[in-house]
Amino acid sequence: MRLIILVSIINGCATAVPVSVDRIRSEMAEIKKNIAENRGNIEKLKDKRIGTTGYYYIVDTDGIIVFHPQSALIGSSFKNNRFINKIIDEKTGCLVNQLGNRIHIVFYDQLNDSEILCLSILSDDLRALPADCR
Repeated sequence: MRLIILVSIINGCATAVPVSVDRIRSEMAEIKKNIAENRGNIEKLKDKRIGTTGYYYIVDTDGIIVFHPQSALIGSSFKNNRFINKIIDEKTGCLVNQLGNRIHIVFYDQLNDSEILCLSILSDDLRALPADCR
């Protein structure tokens, strides 16, 4: 079992090990750097997972999904979505959103002047809820 988890961590696959907020923020900073160096690195996000539920997407400041692992969502507009509008307004931060009996956490950080990198993850995958999330 240890070997499987270690291999999963090395390969960037989903793991059952709870994730720290520091790891998420560190990884997001590295992803931003990689995308700034080569825009083609966005495609690497398609299979990148954090914990068992965390995935990355990119939204532009008009509320359009620029990248999402579910390619059918790319190009979709969420400009009238309260949650997305908050991300666009703040550009950097963390939000908590309860859907049914599940708590979703979205970490987000400005990628460039017109795009925001987001990570959506269920609270079950986190070691602790971030103190700065609203």
